[in-house]
Amino acid sequence: MNLSEQSTIQTQNAVFNNIINNFSSPSSSSHTSRTKNKSPRDAEVRARLTRDAVQSASFNSAERGDPPKCHPDTRIAVQDSLIAWRSNREAGPIRLISGWAGTGKTTIAQTMAEYWAQHHQLGGSFFFSRSSEKRSTTDWTTETILHQFLQTLAGANVDVGHLFFPIMWSDLVSVLLSISTSTSTPTSHSLPAPQPIPVVIVIDGLDECLDARNQVYLLRQILHPLSLLGSIKVLISCRPERHIEEIFDEFVSKLGPSYRIHLGQSEGDKNDIRTYFRISFDRICQHRRKDEAMSITDGPWPLQEEIEELVDRSSGQFIFAATAVRFVDDETEDPVEMLNLVLEHRTPSFAAIDQLYIVILNRVEEKLNENRKPLELRQLMQNLILHVNYEPSSSLAIGDFWFDKAVTINILVKHLQALLVRPTDPSAISSHAHPHLIRSPSQR
Repeated sequence: MNLSEQSTIQTQNAVFNNIINNFSSPSSSSHTSRTKNKSPRDAEVRARLTRDAVQSASFNSAERGDPPKCHPDTRIAVQDSLIAWRSNREAGPIRLISGWAGTGKTTIAQTMAEYWAQHHQLGGSFFFSRSSEKRSTTDWTTETILHQFLQTLAGANVDVGHLFFPIMWSDLVSVLLSISTSTSTPTSHSLPAPQPIPVVIVIDGLDECLDARNQVYLLRQILHPLSLLGSIKVLISCRPERHIEEIFDEFVSKLGPSYRIHLGQSEGDKNDIRTYFRISFDRICQHRRKDEAMSITDGPWPLQEEIEELVDRSSGQFIFAATAVRFVDDETEDPVEMLNLVLEHRTPSFAAIDQLYIVILNRVEEKLNENRKPLELRQLMQNLILHVNYEPSSSLAIGDFWFDKAVTINILVKHLQALLVRPTDPSAISSHAHPHLIRSPSQR
């Protein structure tokens, strides 16, 4: 980020803080008038919003665990373009991050939501997930985003008593714009009126909504008419499903040529994955070089041609790269041997992630089948992965899930570290694996 952009952000933050202080000060006449003018229904609407809001859909929800974020040295061009888009009042109000499963859409959305929240520019977020009852539908999307926005700017004390449920997208936008434009009142005669600060709404994984008709309905509300959005920006990420593409095609003339960011097989995507592999393997070398488990002590590892092979197999899928690194970085194994296991199976490009999952599961089976029949062990692993992915909270109580004395949940988690992760809370397990692992090909 250059000095000009930093200066702009600092100025906007100063304006924001001035705005908040103005609205939250008990002595402020604007605050007093707003409080007096609030309608009787305001408290009722706020209470209903609190009840209906899907807390787990927020970018910073504890229920989502520790969601992946962009590595500091990757996706720089994408992040910079989105930062510039938000700051440019002349740029279109919509940005679409499009790409197939595992290309890093949610990772970018999460990273940007955190960045904009840190800079007081995030209006709200909704991260869809087909494994969650309330995050797999659009029924509470607008209520959730509005609730988040009112919490962020609670000091503004805006009256929402005029709203009725269900909250429509146009209702959400009108409230956001009323807060934004109301802040353009000068706080003193010596300061110019600040312009409405462009607010960003992040909607991730729209294709994770189970009903395609609801996906289309929400998109049409957002896109028609675009002029309704004013200074509000909306970042959407989803797979390029046909019905979603058709909706965007209808509005392409108004969205402009640069509204779409496609993730996949571009040189930028390949370079980012190459960087991720190199930095990750350098870290493994640095920490494991003296370990007896590592079979090399000097010389470059991996070879550049091996990294290029991994980049080619990734086919733009960051999920492949991240899973492969976790598998190689098993502290109980020789990293060189683990990498060789990944490399020895050559597959067509988009089948590589399937083959990688097979390599991981076969390795666990080899290590644990001394006391188990292979078929029985596979069933245990399948039950564990299915349970973690489809448990509404994406977590699993360890004490309630013992298989028996021979194979415990703790042993399986240890050997499945490339697919599962034990968080700081020892009573919970969450999934590293992309839902791709447990869906049929028609769902991927």
